[in-house]
Amino acid sequence: MHVASLLYVVAFVVRNQLVLRSLVLVATVLYIAYYFFAPDVPLWDAIGWSAVLGLANVYVMSKLMLERTTFRLSDAQRQLYGVFNTLNPGEFRQLLKITNWHSVDTGAEQRLTTEDKACGDLFFVLSGQIGINKGDRSFVVEPGKFIGEVSYYLQKPATATVVVTGAQEGGSYVSWSHDALETLKRKNPGIRVAVQQILSTDMAHKIAVS
Repeated sequence: MHVASLLYVVAFVVRNQLVLRSLVLVATVLYIAYYFFAPDVPLWDAIGWSAVLGLANVYVMSKLMLERTTFRLSDAQRQLYGVFNTLNPGEFRQLLKITNWHSVDTGAEQRLTTEDKACGDLFFVLSGQIGINKGDRSFVVEPGKFIGEVSYYLQKPATATVVVTGAQEGGSYVSWSHDALETLKRKNPGIRVAVQQILSTDMAHKIAVS
């Protein structure tokens, strides 16, 4: 009984949620054992409510552990997570909620941005070829690039016309609306910092190779 109470006290000063709930779970099991074995007659009411508390704690612990792992992510989601690897899995799942997934058929093409036209989305190309037309220049780059990041940062029209071509095996890309992304960044400072760092690195790399 005293050990269980001591574990509760320790749990109150622990900041890590998973450790805190693990301590509470152990304390709950000890309380159940005490209520069953210590009295002459088991205290079934106390045992029942302690069991309910324990089950609720297990449920929350399972959600916390799920948020900290990449378990149940699809291959495409894992590929995208490789780009946003500074986010923890829980933050990345929040980003997934506002992520729109698109595919491009083999041989087809999809325009993402038009030069000097407003662009309300940020894109990341997962597969396929990226065709870029800027002024009198035209060139093709490999996938794995953000598109529209300058327009997103500066809130100005797109600086180039960009299309994704399906090539031989089709193509795929994701998009985030500016408004949804800004709302998410305001709610989660960690996501805001990570997105800024990732886009800054991407733009710096583009400038270096241009």
